[in-house]
Amino acid sequence: MRLATEHPRCVLRPWQESDRYSLCAQANNPRIWRWLAEGFPRPYTLADADAWIAHAQDCQKDLTLAIEFCGAAVGNIGVRATASARRGHIGYWIGEAFWGLGLATAAGRALMNHLRAQAHFDYLETLVYAGNVPSQRVLEKLGFVAENGRPQTVYKDGERLEARRFVCTLRE
Repeated sequence: MRLATEHPRCVLRPWQESDRYSLCAQANNPRIWRWLAEGFPRPYTLADADAWIAHAQDCQKDLTLAIEFCGAAVGNIGVRATASARRGHIGYWIGEAFWGLGLATAAGRALMNHLRAQAHFDYLETLVYAGNVPSQRVLEKLGFVAENGRPQTVYKDGERLEARRFVCTLRE
């Protein structure tokens, strides 16, 4: 499956074994790692890239796609089912060299359009660390809103952090 985006040089596509070097180069960055969930490897090795690509190719219930820009995998976007019926958890990241190009917004919009057409989910949600303002802005452009209430406390690498849950309705 290939999903076109509104960005002329960006598509979403399945991960391939040939992406391992690009994935490792983009993901092995502390400025990427700091905003991702606990458990994202640091340092990010070729073995980690191989494991991620194998997971993305084998997983039947989750959708995990490479964000391709100008022919190279520069990030990841995906959605997985949550314990709540008809609700999916979306996650994404873009390599630092490609920040500010609109790729996260374009990728998010393309994935959400695909999910609407497939009718698997009524809602999407995600958790964003309080300091990750650029990601919060991307989500707002995609129609997500921050849930009311106090921020959630999460722990990453032994550090206590605050995060906000953002939600979006896919169905009217």
